[in-house]
Amino acid sequence: MTIPKSHTALEKRLIEHIAKYGPVTFESFMNVVLYDNDQGYYPTRRRASGSKPVGTDGDYFTSPITHPAFGGLLALQLREMWQILDSPSEFTVVEMGAGDGTLRSDILEYVQRQLPDFAQAIRYIATDLVPPTNVNNVNDNSCLPVNVVGCIISNELLDAYPFNRFIVQNGVVKEIFVDYQNGEFVDSVSNVSEPEIAARVDPFLRSLPEGYRGEVNLRLGYWSDSVSAALRRGYVITVDYGYDRPDLYESSRGEGSMRCYYQHTLSQDPLRRIGKQDITSHVDFTAVDHTLMVNRINRVGRLSQRQFLLNLGIEDFLHDITVRALTKELSRSQSQENFTGIEALIDLQGLGKFRVVVHSKNVDDVHRITGVTGCKSLVEGRTAPILNNSEATHARLLRSSNPFGQDNAELTNGMTWEQLFCDDSSNIAN
Repeated sequence: MTIPKSHTALEKRLIEHIAKYGPVTFESFMNVVLYDNDQGYYPTRRRASGSKPVGTDGDYFTSPITHPAFGGLLALQLREMWQILDSPSEFTVVEMGAGDGTLRSDILEYVQRQLPDFAQAIRYIATDLVPPTNVNNVNDNSCLPVNVVGCIISNELLDAYPFNRFIVQNGVVKEIFVDYQNGEFVDSVSNVSEPEIAARVDPFLRSLPEGYRGEVNLRLGYWSDSVSAALRRGYVITVDYGYDRPDLYESSRGEGSMRCYYQHTLSQDPLRRIGKQDITSHVDFTAVDHTLMVNRINRVGRLSQRQFLLNLGIEDFLHDITVRALTKELSRSQSQENFTGIEALIDLQGLGKFRVVVHSKNVDDVHRITGVTGCKSLVEGRTAPILNNSEATHARLLRSSNPFGQDNAELTNGMTWEQLFCDDSSNIAN
């Protein structure tokens, strides 16, 4: 077989593998194009000078990069968890999928400035499958600890786990593989490679129309095992976008939830820009609960990110920004930038609709988590972290480089965050 010279080395390797062994599962394809050590999306984006996947110059946004208030509020929640556990001398925070370490920096910075009692106890371990080469405090996954007392955190980690794809044909769940035919990568349909793929979908099969497509993530069990091994006693905070399984496999979502991100442009075509675009899917939170429960880690609460941050006291942060603007401590432009960043975290048309799920392991009193119950504000008059004083680099959402700013809408053809995370495939470019 002659391979066109226009293909990259990564594409050629995939083509040669398919020619030798036949079509590959989408999970295997996604694992290679995102995580191949030499040419995968994350290694190349994180290890090239001046390149990173997150932020105004990257391909997508996350809550930590939006404003340090996200890390500040999580720091307050972590301190309360430490107190519920009777303030042990060491409270270990393990962040899985830490990326460039922005959330780590924001949490520790807020703890040091505002929470001196907790600062004596907190120990922070940030890990990632592909840690950036220029960040000293994010280690690879081999550094995950075991048997700690504390909290396991992940933000937009599970949506990036490689998944299998399926299609309903003649009332049967079939799997979508990746093949190479006539000079291009194409979908190929065959019997499922793992029985669990069909088992996840079968309860909903009668309501799904012919040709319905979706995703099944079989790797959540491995994540749960890692969480269980790391945590002896404490909590798990998981932030991501997704649904319970009945909503995930709802008949109206006929094209599934797979999304590809390239320079803040959204598509559903993972077979283009191979190794150059991010690929994600909505998280199956039923599987999250089940796999953790198997490991004796039980759900405390699940709610929107907006409600979680409101419960913790984000409105007090907004009030603090207002007061500091009135006293001229912050200029008008500074206050507007901070308002915009903080409000983006709770915008129900964007990041505010993400889910926050809290689980606990070997904790007797699980009903005092303020982020879940909202019985009080943990901010208690403390000052809000602001963009100019943060050690980490954050997006400035009012500036022209922001793809969602009014002056730069052409970068996404006018697309809003609601459209970026929506389920209406009519809003998605191919």
